[in-house]
Amino acid sequence: MAKLRTWEYKNKKRPRKYHTSMGITDYDIPMFGYRSALVILFNTFLPLLVVPTLCDAIGIDYRMLTVIITGLCSGFSVAYSQFFIERKEGVCRSFWIVGGLLSVFIALLIFLLVYMGVIL
Repeated sequence: MAKLRTWEYKNKKRPRKYHTSMGITDYDIPMFGYRSALVILFNTFLPLLVVPTLCDAIGIDYRMLTVIITGLCSGFSVAYSQFFIERKEGVCRSFWIVGGLLSVFIALLIFLLVYMGVIL
């Protein structure tokens, strides 16, 4: 009778930073729990609702301010979730890089969506 082989990942000696709920995988992929997902969700949609309302009340154009604030809130909420909630590393160089790059990327995406009239 043939012996059943168990699943083994490629490099057992290298420590894994991330663990999935199903166990350790071949790829060291960051995961987000429910708390992190809620933090990211609220910090993305709350500025999209609050900033245009405040700008309307003040009487200024909301579009560019919405792009900047939503980009910063979204990018740094993902970095916060990854470095504070999931990995418990705190503020480090990688935190600023991840937060900054994601903020720029999300701000560009929101810019396209706002100025093309898809949202708001």
